[in-house]
Amino acid sequence: MLKDSDKINVIKRIEFIQIELEDLKAHKELSFQEYNANRIVRRNVERMIENIANALIDISKILIANENVEIPDSYREIILKLGEIKVIDIELAKSIAEIARLRNVLAHQYLDIKWSYIRNFLTKKIDDVYEFLRTIELYINN
Repeated sequence: MLKDSDKINVIKRIEFIQIELEDLKAHKELSFQEYNANRIVRRNVERMIENIANALIDISKILIANENVEIPDSYREIILKLGEIKVIDIELAKSIAEIARLRNVLAHQYLDIKWSYIRNFLTKKIDDVYEFLRTIELYINN
């Protein structure tokens, strides 16, 4: 059972992610041309996705620690561990774990490489993030 303080921390992060996702909706149709040409839009979109990734990782760490399971070293493995311990579906864990990789890509790669990951996030991964949030809300309320 999740401690009240951990539950509050998870809920705060869920709410934060929901706000970031809402803000990202304005960029769902973002083109490479605009992404490439408009550094303010590029910076904002990258930062929102990075914020979402960090919050997903934070939620995962809290839930793993609550299960008294050793927290893995990499962000990707942390999220995959949620699937292993049956907090979330393993396929969802694999999909969300790719967002942890995206977080690293945003920090270290060139625009054209970043763009393919960002486009995938905006068109596909957002749905998985919403599913993750729904699953976690059910988990913490049981």
